[in-house]
Amino acid sequence: MKNTSISRQLIITMGILNLAITFCAVVFSCGVYTLALKYQWISLNDLDTDSVSLHMIDMVWIMIVLCTGFIISTMLSFPFAKRLIDPMNALAEAVSKIRLGDLSARAEKTHNSSTEIDKLIEDFNLMAEKLEISVKNAHIWNASIAHELRTPITILQGRLQGIIDGVFQADMTLYKNLLHQVEGLSHLVEDLRTLTLLENQQLRLNLEKTNLKSSIEKCLNAFHGRLVSAGLNVQTDFTYQSCFCDCRRMEQVLLALLDNEVRYANSGNLYIKTEVNAKTWILHLEDDGPGISEEHINYLFKPFYRLESSRNRTQGGTGLGLAVVYAIVAAHHGTIKYHITQGTGSRFSIYLPLLDN
Repeated sequence: MKNTSISRQLIITMGILNLAITFCAVVFSCGVYTLALKYQWISLNDLDTDSVSLHMIDMVWIMIVLCTGFIISTMLSFPFAKRLIDPMNALAEAVSKIRLGDLSARAEKTHNSSTEIDKLIEDFNLMAEKLEISVKNAHIWNASIAHELRTPITILQGRLQGIIDGVFQADMTLYKNLLHQVEGLSHLVEDLRTLTLLENQQLRLNLEKTNLKSSIEKCLNAFHGRLVSAGLNVQTDFTYQSCFCDCRRMEQVLLALLDNEVRYANSGNLYIKTEVNAKTWILHLEDDGPGISEEHINYLFKPFYRLESSRNRTQGGTGLGLAVVYAIVAAHHGTIKYHITQGTGSRFSIYLPLLDN
């Protein structure tokens, strides 16, 4: 009865028990009466009587059948109970370990448990695994957030304390520096809010038919000064086909990608192209490098993941930009991919569902 349902196991067990007791009743009754007649413990006349009272021989075979039935039921119930109790004990032990803080505990399946209990153990182990991952991620997030907050808060605290102590001159340059730190904190909070909303499936999108050409141009105008300072020559090629998206959120994606280009791309050309392929609207954003090595690509859109911590810290990134981009694109039921182009260039490609006209 390996990997069968509890109801089937119960039916089979009770069927075997019923057949075994019936068989024993017939065999023992025949055997007892045969011996009784042979040794003249009872006569045929006694058997032909109409009396309803039980003879001693009747009592003997009834007791034998009852004892045999008890032994058989006990022998069958122990294996059946073991098939139920062993996996439940394993499950209870795993629950106890998790309650005490050992989130790596898992319930082991037994070789002869029922399908219901196997499914229960499998679901429990999946739940425990997700819980362990969630707690680990929470620890990582807490440490990362604290790390990101420490630098701007320390700068703000130090500068403000310096102003109070008369160490720093409260001039326009200092105010701009303090404002820059506050803006960085604001961006961090907004990025964390976006990621949290997506994780909790509460990121609301205002989806509508949109031609993102004007949005891309708007973002390029906002970044014009920084693009020029970074030595990036923008070349565009836009399609006029509309897609189905939240315009404001997609502008957030474009600003994050442009910010990433300004920080890390080499001086040279920056190609921005939109096209339509089948039922998909595609945005390509390609630079002249430097590319990202293969070992980092799988982690590129993970929160707080940094390719080069020292360089990123100098540039002022939080490690959340691409994670937010990925979250917003995923909320649109789209995908974003990174490719290394010929040479050492980098290309980000966003694929969104196309709105049928």
